[in-house]
Amino acid sequence: MQHISTHPAFAGRPERHSVLRQAIMVAALVGCTLPPSATLLAAEVQAGQKAVSANQEEFLSKFMAYYVKWAEEIEARGQATGIPLDPDQARLAAEIGIKHPEKVRLVFVDEIPFPTENPEIKLAGETFGFIGPGIVNNAQAFGYTIWVRKGFTLDQPRLAHELVHVWQIERSTSFAAYAGQYVSELIQHGHDKSPLELEAYEANRRYAG
Repeated sequence: MQHISTHPAFAGRPERHSVLRQAIMVAALVGCTLPPSATLLAAEVQAGQKAVSANQEEFLSKFMAYYVKWAEEIEARGQATGIPLDPDQARLAAEIGIKHPEKVRLVFVDEIPFPTENPEIKLAGETFGFIGPGIVNNAQAFGYTIWVRKGFTLDQPRLAHELVHVWQIERSTSFAAYAGQYVSELIQHGHDKSPLELEAYEANRRYAG
């Protein structure tokens, strides 16, 4: 989904995406107070767990609904302003598995867009590690459009990585389905071990030489 780099000062810290689970748990528990007794009844514990689960689902549902709608608008803008793949790039896209390389557009921008105008979505983006201090998003696929930060070298391995994401979106039933899978994998595995990202990074290695 994203080709992210971090400032050297942030190197070595725990995976950004793996903290989402804990962040949602904390958000769900804000405002809750413990009873005077030091022990909680089993029923109270169970009720608390259900409340956390409900808040997690609500948080993710709101984020996904907003983000998917916004991303579809971004793709439409990219289709109108981007440039098509050149013949070599189109051959690479076809080799990767994309059925319609002619639909792919490259969009070069000063900064990869993210819906920071919405405070809750901005917070979610910071929680996921999509945005924030020291985080630079170099490239990202939105449907058949690949948005690339100006100054980022989009060589063959890096382009292949993003084209794999386009292929993943293309083979999904919808962008919403792809985004849902991507976020689910982030929560479960973290960015570096996400199956979708591992598949994309395999393309980096395949075309590095």
